[in-house]
Parts: sequence; structure tokens; C-alpha cells
Amino acid sequence: MSGQGMDHIMVIQWWILLCISGYSAEVMKRSIFLISGQTESVHLSVSDLAQPHWSEFSWEWTSHDGRYSEIQIARAISSRLVVSPPFTEYFSCSKDFDVTVKPKFECAGVFLLVRANVPLVKIEIFATKITPSFWPSFRLGSDVSVSCELSSLPDGATLQWERDGDSTSNTTLFYNNTVHMIIRSVHLDSQGAYFCTFRQNGTLLYNVSNAVRIEEVSSDATLTMYRESSNSSLVTLFCMTSDGYIYASWSWTPLSTAKEVHLVTTTMYGSNDTFNERFSCGDFNGYYFPLYFSPVKFEDSGRFNCYFENLLVASINVVTLKVSAVPPSGFPRNHPVVLRCEVSEVSTDPVTLAWLRMEGSRGLLVKQDILTESHPNKTLSVTLPSLRRDQLHWQCAVFTEGMLRVTASLTLTLPTQTTMSSMTGMGTETVVRGVITMAATLGILGLLGFYCRRPNSTRTQRQKEEPAQLEETSV
Repeated sequence: MSGQGMDHIMVIQWWILLCISGYSAEVMKRSIFLISGQTESVHLSVSDLAQPHWSEFSWEWTSHDGRYSEIQIARAISSRLVVSPPFTEYFSCSKDFDVTVKPKFECAGVFLLVRANVPLVKIEIFATKITPSFWPSFRLGSDVSVSCELSSLPDGATLQWERDGDSTSNTTLFYNNTVHMIIRSVHLDSQGAYFCTFRQNGTLLYNVSNAVRIEEVSSDATLTMYRESSNSSLVTLFCMTSDGYIYASWSWTPLSTAKEVHLVTTTMYGSNDTFNERFSCGDFNGYYFPLYFSPVKFEDSGRFNCYFENLLVASINVVTLKVSAVPPSGFPRNHPVVLRCEVSEVSTDPVTLAWLRMEGSRGLLVKQDILTESHPNKTLSVTLPSLRRDQLHWQCAVFTEGMLRVTASLTLTLPTQTTMSSMTGMGTETVVRGVITMAATLGILGLLGFYCRRPNSTRTQRQKEEPAQLEETSV
């Protein structure tokens, strides 16, 4: 393992022999995994297969990122393998007919050893990129955002974050062959190893891990965290110091008013004076004083300061996110729907808002926009001309510096029955009821014309039937 913060590497390589119809030779298949940025290169070794007298063969490469397709990267010249000049940045020749692949993410792809236009060996290199590659110690209470990207994801394969062999309960999002994870408000129980695992049809083939460690809290530390506005969301703010104090307090400066509001004031082992019922705090022991509030509202955006006596110990900026649909669920199926996502604040760092249509755990990008501090609005909207069954599950995601910060889910529902004039308030029959009523009316009139001989009786009967028909068609 390289010295870039990876604790454990498990590389599984396997060989599969496949007889190709029409060829006398067998194509040897192999898969290799590498970590982008690792110190050791990958060797494509075919010395046991190649023959010294070979003079007509080459290596071809199809990159996973789509830049190259069956491009020749090396060929034999006078029984010596030579790498083509454009690719010396990625590849080099080793002994005999082997090729050395540098540990770069863009080198991933399918490599073919070809002789006389006949493929003999097929080696696929999958590259993994962990961001950040080195995990530093994280401050208590901060949000940790990491990602794991695979160069290509075959059918039947999954990529996910796990902890202790199980799927993590932290916020995760799979998008564009990358699984993002947010560990919210890290604490002592958050410490330990987290594994990015690659499974094929449920079988573990490869994983790479990093460890979360908590650093000692420094005075006057500033953090930024993102939270979605929902009834189930929770904000946990930690405040800790190594020195003992008699009393502590939390204050809040809303983004909308810029006026400081005192939320909680307490004394050691004393009673707490709270701002309202949404805010609560743990017992203050002179060193540690957490603040909680739930549910999170969009208007909660602002700066939260923690003081131990007159010392500012923590300053945390909370940015909120909300999603909505106009009109809300229950509208006619053929009516346009506007999905709206809004972030409360964009500071000096640009913010990327993205609408993702969810297919299970996989997100498909529909629309995104990069917002800056000078951006006229802080929203991203998507208009659906009509709602379909595959358009019911959505997530709006916030990214900064390419890392996931928060997601907000939006679930739509199809109407059970579409009425023709529900938007105008005028009631009419549904098509089915109209057909049934018309058929019944024609049948009754036919019977009356056949059995009733007297004109007066017929008119009297029809006068009795017609109001019933009108009453039936009223909805």
C-alpha cells in the first residue's frame, strides 16, 4: 500500500480461459485493479505466452473514459516491443513483450495482445480513485465528505461504502460511477475504517479502505455544514474545550436578519434556558456543550456561535436546502410539473446544484448549474411536460469542490383518477361513465318504443327517465 492514507488493499486477479470459435488460439482474460496515485505500476505480463521468434504482434488499448478505441499503443520491431510516442506518458516497455501501465486513473481500460490480427490476451484494468486520497484527522462535529470512483462498472456490479462488512447508514449517493458518502457531525463513534467495495453479482472482488480519526478541538474553530429542510432532519453542533468553564451559551445569527439571537444559556450542572422547543442541549460539564435542533427549517440558515463564558469556542455556518414541486402531488397526469431546488446561501466558493432522477440507488443527472456569490438566484428548476411513472423519485444534490455536501429527496405521486376539468371546477362525466350511461339510455328508449303503444304513456315515461339520466351524469 502506498503512503497516501490507504490502510488495506485487497487485489483479486483471476484468469478465465475462453475458446474463441474460428481461432486455434485461446484468448486469455484477466482483470486487474489499481488505485489511482499509488506508487507501484501495473505490469501486463505475457512472457509465459509470447515466443522469442515473434516479430508481428502489438498491444491495443480501449480506454474506459472513451478517448481511445482499439488504438495501438505498442508494437514489435525486430523482436523488440516499442511504445508509440503519444503514449509514453502512460505506458512503458518492460522485459520481453510485457507492458508497464502507470498508476493513473485515465490509464484504465481493455488491453489486447494481438498477433496477426488474432487476439491472444485480453486484460482489463479497473482504476479506483478515492477523494481525498489522504484522509487527515477531522474536527469533532464536522461533516466528512468522501467519494470513491471506479473507471467502469460492468453489468451486475455494485460499488458502495461499507463499514464492518455492512452498508453504512451515512448519507450516500451513487452517481456517474462514483459513490459519495457524507459522515455527518463526526464523533468518537464515527472513528474507524470505511471500505469502498466492488462486488460482482454479490461476490466481493476488491476493496480499498481509509480511516476516520478525530482531532483535538482547537479554540475558535470555524465550520460550514449543509442540511436539508425536512421534518426528519437533525442538526448536531458540538462545542468542546480542554479547559474547564463555569457557564456556556449558544447564539444564532440568522442569515435573513443578521441579528444575533441567544438560543441556550446554561451553568455547569445547572438548568438550561432555551430559545424554543426545537432547540435542545446536553448537560454542560464545563468542557463539552452540544446543541441540537430538529426539524430543520429553511430559515434556520445562519451562523451558530458557542461561548464558554466570554471565549468563542466554535463558530458554525449552517446552509440549508429545500425542494418542492409545483403543483404538488395529486394534479392531472398530463399537467406540467416544475421541480424547484433552493440553497439558502452561496459564499465565496461556487456551489453546484444538480437534479438527479433516481433509479433505485443510482442517480441519473437531469440538470445542473454552478452558482456563485453574485448569482441572481440560488435555485435550480426542472420542468416536466407531463409526469410519468419513471419520474416519481428525485434528489437535489449540492456539491462544492466536486464533493457532495447534502441531498434532499422529493417523491411525487401519480393521480388515481384524472378529471377533465379539475383545474376549472366544472364537473363532467368520465369517459367510462359516459359510455355506460349512453348505452343504458339507448336500451331503455328502445324498450319503451317497442312495448309502449300509447303516445301519452311514452311521453310520461320519458319525462320520468330523463331527469334520472341527468342526475346520473352530474358529478
